[in-house]
Amino acid sequence: MLHLGGQRKITMEEKRPADGGDLDRGEEKNGEESPLEKAFPYTQEEFQRLQDLALSCIAEKVTYHNMEMKILWANQAACDFYGLPLNEIVGNNCYELLQRSIRDCHNCPVKKALQTRCFHQDVLSFPEGKTLLINAYPAWDDGKFTGVVEVSLDITERTRIEEELREAKDRSAAANLTKTRFLASVSHEIRTPLNVILGMANLIRDSSQSGEQKEYLDMIKDSASYLLTLVNDLLDLSKIEAGRIELAQDPFNLRQEVEKIVRSLTMQAQEKGLNLICSIDDNVPGIVTGDAARLHQVLVNLIGNGIKFTERGGVTVNVSLDETEEGMGHAVAAVLFSISDTGIGIPSDKLGQIFQDFSQADSYLAHKHEGAGLGLPICKNLVELMGGSLGVKSEENRGTTFYFTIPFDLPQDTGDITGEYFSAEPGAFSPAEASEAPEEQSPGREERGLEILLVEDKPMSQKMAAALLENKGHRVTAAKTGREAL
Repeated sequence: MLHLGGQRKITMEEKRPADGGDLDRGEEKNGEESPLEKAFPYTQEEFQRLQDLALSCIAEKVTYHNMEMKILWANQAACDFYGLPLNEIVGNNCYELLQRSIRDCHNCPVKKALQTRCFHQDVLSFPEGKTLLINAYPAWDDGKFTGVVEVSLDITERTRIEEELREAKDRSAAANLTKTRFLASVSHEIRTPLNVILGMANLIRDSSQSGEQKEYLDMIKDSASYLLTLVNDLLDLSKIEAGRIELAQDPFNLRQEVEKIVRSLTMQAQEKGLNLICSIDDNVPGIVTGDAARLHQVLVNLIGNGIKFTERGGVTVNVSLDETEEGMGHAVAAVLFSISDTGIGIPSDKLGQIFQDFSQADSYLAHKHEGAGLGLPICKNLVELMGGSLGVKSEENRGTTFYFTIPFDLPQDTGDITGEYFSAEPGAFSPAEASEAPEEQSPGREERGLEILLVEDKPMSQKMAAALLENKGHRVTAAKTGREAL
């Protein structure tokens, strides 16, 4: 009698043959048990019972099929699956027990394993509502193929949960797409009246004589500009999420673009008593191919943040050549940009949050400096779209450095833009300087004005644009559609 509680252990001495002959399992001649005897202290019948007990306790359905696919043995889980006792299962095919025909077994791993004598696995669903992961192992006895051992796991609940997760993911994706389309639509609709507000505020300010009125109008302009920036950020974010951002690949002068950006922000830094320094290494290429507008957007945001969060010291912009390599038949220059400030810094435990949408490192600072927390996530996405990555190093109360590398193609032929954007002479005249110089006009041009045909379907925008042009001395004819304009 086998006692699983361990109260009685059957030893090899009790199983010694009556004639005193040697044991098959390596008996020690001096009467002591061999290591094999100590590890296997059961009779064959007891071991078989222990094996049957172990197989009956596992959750997997285990059956043994002979060469005709008939079941010769099944564990308790298999009996539960078929709803039959073992004696009614043995000798039958599984498809017969399930009231099916052999034609339904074309995907059955057991059938495939019997045909190929190799392991097969598949997931099958049954009309009873069960889904099984079926593993079919070829069985060999002394080198002879005797059948297949089927080990099947009931994954019905797991399959149901996975399907629910897929459906939830699809619903979430659909909701996110709806949100993205809504943001894009609303942002576009909001931008139009904001542009009208800004335009009209400028017109009224230019014609106003009262200092108090100009101050009020400046407040309107500042508020409208902030709202317009926020709306533009929301529109960019929605485009990024929808994968609708398209990058331009046009040649431009990289050095002059950076200088122009820094020059445009110099006044903002000086108003706070800060230094804004720009350093561009000599080996940085002049003409590159890329999206100048998106690079402008990233740099303005990062430099503007540096000015915003710095009270003393300044902001330094460094541009250097990281590496140059040949790729796809043309040269590629990896340019490293870094923007460092001496501001408040970012706590180390907040660094992981700053690139998340609608997130700022500190709620108090967000209230003090304003902002929706969209600038850095947009910058990160734009840099990645341009083939780079945006990183940050910061020390609280010491300052912050944002850095990123963008690979720019180097055009083989700069064509007509060379004379406009590039000169080897130091201090050459640039488009940025040209924009600051007074425009030369032909005699009498300003007095005569121009005849301008304005096509705009929105009445507010049409009136605003017409008023701005007429204020400059031009004569405007307005039309709502292209057909009306023709």
